[in-house]
Amino acid sequence: MKRVLLIAEMNEITRSLNEAMLPYFQVQLCVADMDYAGKMLKIFEPDILLVLFNQIDSTGIRGIKNILKEYDMLQAVLVGSQYEFKGYGFDSDSIHIHCLTRPVKNQEIIRALCESMGISYTDYEDKILEKKDRRKHILFVDDNPLLLRSMKALVSDKYRVSIAVSGSQAFEVMQQECPDLIFLDCEMPIINGKMVLKAIRANYQFAHLPVIFLSAVADRDYIQELLALKPDGYILKPARQENILAMIEKHLGI
Repeated sequence: MKRVLLIAEMNEITRSLNEAMLPYFQVQLCVADMDYAGKMLKIFEPDILLVLFNQIDSTGIRGIKNILKEYDMLQAVLVGSQYEFKGYGFDSDSIHIHCLTRPVKNQEIIRALCESMGISYTDYEDKILEKKDRRKHILFVDDNPLLLRSMKALVSDKYRVSIAVSGSQAFEVMQQECPDLIFLDCEMPIINGKMVLKAIRANYQFAHLPVIFLSAVADRDYIQELLALKPDGYILKPARQENILAMIEKHLGI
């Protein structure tokens, strides 16, 4: 599934478009803060950039222009008014930039994304008709594959279970289908659990998700540091079966 980084101010237009795109793409929402957007470009590694100009200020526009200049081979779809395109000096003739003039429907934007990436819009439509398992969805994130397998075996009879061995892979899973509950290892390399939780809380699409920290570090000061991030629970590893099940029952109620 192709990855789309959506840069936009969070409003009803953005929410509506995000919901329309989710069956087709892995979508990472990103506010028009260029420091944050730059980090997400490196972490998420999108196939295409989608920008909604509506309500983005001049500082954000300059940042977007810098990103398009730095990532000059990255395909981009820009949605704005004719005045915005002209006033901001965006080149709609570039082979890497596709400008869509408002008003534009969500499906037109999705079609433009597909065309810009050279994929069949019709084929993507067919994929969303597949039936889905309706059980509650739990995501386990840990860099230990053996632990992930044991966790999955523990609850897969009652729940749909996804696993991820890194923070970046966790976001890929979440974009494909948002989980109902996340168990998150704190001590992963490169992108640790604290960084993942902060990114989840900063993204309104995932901010509401209950996240349970898993950690093998029993140091009191370290635990207090983790709890200051306000996870929805904390379990010391090796995690006991009854503790995992108790957290699931607490947050999913079944």
